[in-house]
Amino acid sequence: MSTSHSEAIEALLVSGKTVSSLFLDGAIRNVDVGVYEHEQGSPQRLMFDIHVVVDDSRPSNDSIDRVLDYEYLISSLDRTVAMDRPSLLETLVTRLLEEVMAPAEVLAASVSASKLDVTDDDSRLGCTMTRVK
Repeated sequence: MSTSHSEAIEALLVSGKTVSSLFLDGAIRNVDVGVYEHEQGSPQRLMFDIHVVVDDSRPSNDSIDRVLDYEYLISSLDRTVAMDRPSLLETLVTRLLEEVMAPAEVLAASVSASKLDVTDDDSRLGCTMTRVK
């Protein structure tokens, strides 16, 4: 069963947890992905939106070493894009979801990837995956 980002947050809140979110929206990367012959070897512009739900344990002081540094979202994206070429966008999104779910503080995450240049208008094609630990 697929879960949306808002459903994941709702489930955590219903369980009595206090949570907060970190996010990276609108990150664009050129990625070699696609099953069709004309896509292979021709990187496409993809836009990524990443939302991560973390346990809201407030830091005892105002220090970066007391929280999950949200810049890890950028490094997770860059590591994932540098991996072996996937044929499916779903494979790429799954890999990125696994990367952003790795820190112990992460309770849930949602990753979207959109192909920006597939249609003749401003619409986008893509997929979103959400997971709760």
